[in-house]
Amino acid sequence: MAATKPPEPNMVKCIASARVWDITFKHQLATFMGEPLDRVPALVCQRLYDGFRTGRISFSDINAIQLDQPTQIWKVIKGNSRGSTPAPSRAPVEYRTCTGIDGTFQIPATRNCPLSGYAHDGY
Repeated sequence: MAATKPPEPNMVKCIASARVWDITFKHQLATFMGEPLDRVPALVCQRLYDGFRTGRISFSDINAIQLDQPTQIWKVIKGNSRGSTPAPSRAPVEYRTCTGIDGTFQIPATRNCPLSGYAHDGY
């Protein structure tokens, strides 16, 4: 097993305080983050720490959250804050409807409907 770097002292304090949060709040965070309940304290602290370290969030974000103002902090906590640029959009996929033995089905428009009537033919 590879040795892992122990958390920084401030992270240890953060994780310790996060472990005593209200169980309902931790369940809500686990659902929001899509993570298991036992990982929530360490992940929240790690993501906040990384967010501060990289400049994705600042102390003004902490003030904004206390005042119910918009902030990027929830994206950081959720774990999808890897930059503010949206993912490149792809061209919509066009589909062709074919009629087969079992009824209708769709295949990409770049393909012709199979003569046999089965969608898996020709793939």
